[in-house]
Amino acid sequence: MRAKELRDARRWSLREAAERTGVSKSMLSKIERGVTSPTATVLGRLAEGLGISISQLVGGDRQQGDVILAPLGEQPVFRVPTTGFERRSLSPLAHNGGSVDFVANTLPPLQSSGTFPPHRPGVEETLVVASGRLRLHLADTQYDLAAGDAVFYRAQVPHRFDNPSDQDTAVFYIVVNNAGRG
Repeated sequence: MRAKELRDARRWSLREAAERTGVSKSMLSKIERGVTSPTATVLGRLAEGLGISISQLVGGDRQQGDVILAPLGEQPVFRVPTTGFERRSLSPLAHNGGSVDFVANTLPPLQSSGTFPPHRPGVEETLVVASGRLRLHLADTQYDLAAGDAVFYRAQVPHRFDNPSDQDTAVFYIVVNNAGRG
C-alpha cells in the first residue's frame, strides 16, 4: 500500500488527504502505519481522491521495457481479511501510462468485494467470469453472471461483486481510464 508515499509526494497533510478522499484522518493514519487494512470502499475512495487506479495505489515499483514479466509472487495484491476477497493487479505499473489496468479478482463462496465508489467520468470496466458465479451490482441494478459471461459498464456508479454460490468465483477485468482525456 503506497498511501503515505503518494500523500507525501503531493505534500498533503493528513487533514487535506482526508478531505480529498473522504476517508477520516484516523483511518488514513492507521492504513499508512499498517495497523489496519482498508475495505474495498475505502481503497476506492483513496484511489479516486488521489486521482489514480487501485493498482497504482497498492502496486509496487514501476517497470519499463518491451517485455515485462509479472511472476505470480510479485503481482500487487489487495486482500480484505474479513471476507477473503482478493484483487490482483496483472498490468505492469506505468507501462501504458496508467490508462489500462488488467485485474484478477477472487471471491470465496457467499462473500462480497464490498462496494467500490463511483469512478471519475471516463472510467470503463469490462469483466469476464472465469469460473463460478458472480452477482454484479451497478447502483441499484444487479446482474447474475456465470462462467464465460462478460459485461461492459461505465463505472461512474457504486459497484460491488458478490459470489452467490458455494464455490470460489474468479473474475478477470479490464479497467480503461479515459478520465481527463479529450
